[in-house]
Amino acid sequence: MTAPLRNVLLAGGPPGGHDFPALADAVTTALAGAGIVTEVVDDPALLADRLGPVDLGAGRPDLLTVLALRWTMAHPRYAADREAWAYSPDHATRAAIDGFVRAGGGLLALHTACICFDDWLGWGDLLGAAWSWDRSSHPPLGAIDVVPTGPPHPITAGIDPFTVTDEVYGFLDERPGLEPLVVAAHGGRDHPVLWARRHGAGRVVVDTLGHTTGSLEHPVHRLLLRRSAGWATGRPDQAVRDQACPVGTDQEVRP
Repeated sequence: MTAPLRNVLLAGGPPGGHDFPALADAVTTALAGAGIVTEVVDDPALLADRLGPVDLGAGRPDLLTVLALRWTMAHPRYAADREAWAYSPDHATRAAIDGFVRAGGGLLALHTACICFDDWLGWGDLLGAAWSWDRSSHPPLGAIDVVPTGPPHPITAGIDPFTVTDEVYGFLDERPGLEPLVVAAHGGRDHPVLWARRHGAGRVVVDTLGHTTGSLEHPVHRLLLRRSAGWATGRPDQAVRDQACPVGTDQEVRP
């Protein structure tokens, strides 16, 4: 019997806007259906301990998932929450995350992950794109059309366009070479909302959807999550063994 994959999920952020406990539960449940066991942590400082030294071995997780909102809060509009929630990863945390992926660990970055760690340029390099406080934006929560695109890939194979209630993160600071696997429209153009890339010996998948549990529980989005986790860990067959999720164009779930 194949051993279950182990996932550490960093979740949490300022109250209001995102129900991070519910989102973490939805991700945990989705990945459990693919045999992935998740430990949820809410303090980024714990990652250095959870991810361990750069050489992966027994006891190390297979996957790091980030669905959190922890950043410097430098803008005056965040002054009220800054003391409680402002965060900059220290050297040990940065080294642990980068080293984990470079050594072959998987990284699944969901929704607000691209806003996190905004004073660490290496985080944007790791993901392939990051939120720009000067130009990035998203429209109000609403129904969006999500369209697979780009080269053939195991994550999107056989997936048709679908509609989901969510946000489109647009006008990100994209690094050269980013090839979207899924796009959605905002501000007069299509934006990448899911892509995959390699970092050292590791694999990274970024999915900027997931503002609500309704989006994460959408049957096609849930299948994309499982496939993303499987590809990131190098064990795609395990992560898509549950084929109960329909693939098609007529699925819509509203929170």
